[in-house]
Amino acid sequence: MIVKPRHHYVNRPALWLAAAAVFMIAMAAAPTAASAYTVENHNTPATGQLVLSPPKTELDVNPGEVTSSDIVLANQTSNTESIQFSVEDFTGSKDPSQEYVFDGDQDSPWSARHWLQPELSSITLKPGEVLTFQVKITVPQNAEPGGHYAVVFATARNVDAGAGKQGSSVDVTPRIGAPFLLRVAGDVTEMGTLNPPEIPGFVEYGPINIGLVFNNKGNVHENPHGKVYISNMLGQTVKVIDVANWTVYPDAAYRLVVNWPSHFLFGRYTIQAEISYGASDKQIIMSSSFWAIPWKIILAVISSLIIIVILLSWATRGRRQAKAARKAELKQFHANYGAVTGAALEEPQETETTMAETDEPAAAGPERQPAPPEPVSSHIPLNELFPSMNDSRMIDINDNETRKLLRTMIDNEMDLARAFITEGKNDEARRELLEAREAAHKLGLLSEVGLIDDMLDWV
Repeated sequence: MIVKPRHHYVNRPALWLAAAAVFMIAMAAAPTAASAYTVENHNTPATGQLVLSPPKTELDVNPGEVTSSDIVLANQTSNTESIQFSVEDFTGSKDPSQEYVFDGDQDSPWSARHWLQPELSSITLKPGEVLTFQVKITVPQNAEPGGHYAVVFATARNVDAGAGKQGSSVDVTPRIGAPFLLRVAGDVTEMGTLNPPEIPGFVEYGPINIGLVFNNKGNVHENPHGKVYISNMLGQTVKVIDVANWTVYPDAAYRLVVNWPSHFLFGRYTIQAEISYGASDKQIIMSSSFWAIPWKIILAVISSLIIIVILLSWATRGRRQAKAARKAELKQFHANYGAVTGAALEEPQETETTMAETDEPAAAGPERQPAPPEPVSSHIPLNELFPSMNDSRMIDINDNETRKLLRTMIDNEMDLARAFITEGKNDEARRELLEAREAAHKLGLLSEVGLIDDMLDWV
């Protein structure tokens, strides 16, 4: 029996479909296996910004070395952003007010832009998503020792902007960058200088801003740091300020401003900066001085003193005028008393007599004047009313014109007491008031007595 061979038929379309499925699965899995970047949704609150970290990456590398560093980019805007990545060189600025400048498409003397390769060239991030990706760093074998610098930029375009409108539907936002500071091992030169502290020569008051400018003369970036000592005109240290690191790139200068917050200052101050840099902490010491004169305060004090002197001068002049008025009133009183009584008040004459002269009888003759008559009870010495006047001449207190003058003298003493009270001289005021009160009491001026008693209660 002849047995015919059995033919096995294969379903070729099904085989092709299976192969295609395996290929597609492999292709879908390939990027995930080859790529290390991740995208996560952190649902962070929107701040309207893209955030790139770390803000600066410093690495020590060797010629021919290959390494990598992670970068994190967070979309904290409320829009979907299309991100483009690029690399540029940057160098330190010779202007101390600017830390560095970007070189665009040009290679700088310290170039590293060809050494950096971001894992992604572009990506789209939704609001709240955080991208973590690698930057590969390939150092050439012939890399020169020292510093090399480049920055990885992320430039965003808002793909939601203009949606539903004709024309452009993208919105370009400012780019952000992550600088890379690479230090290639080898013969590195570290050399720098420090300018004298930048301070104003004269100030009225604080706070004081102190500018520290470091000049990098080497071939690698430096991170100077140290302290600032502030001393007064007596040489006493009144403040010590810590100076944190600041970065200065090769062949560049950069200023760090240190603030001394003290407000009230007076005299001459010396600022001494002690700054260290380099692997061996080389130290530089520079100093400057300035004057602090709060001239507005001093002017206000001087003006106040002048006003006080003027017021005291006016008060003293008023007192002198009051005394002069009392003397003038006394002279007028003498004149008026003589006009009323027909006899002028005379100063008492003191005569020196001996016991023998007293015992001798009075000699008759025209040269001898008769003894004055005994005064009546209404006639009293003036110093009995006003002891401070030291005037013993007799007055008639019952005479109307005399009483008017005496009342005026009492009023003057009360005015003088008021002036003393204004000057704070209460003892002198009390003395004048007590004398005026005694005179008013003897003259029977009860209203003046009551007024003086009220004034005495205040002194």
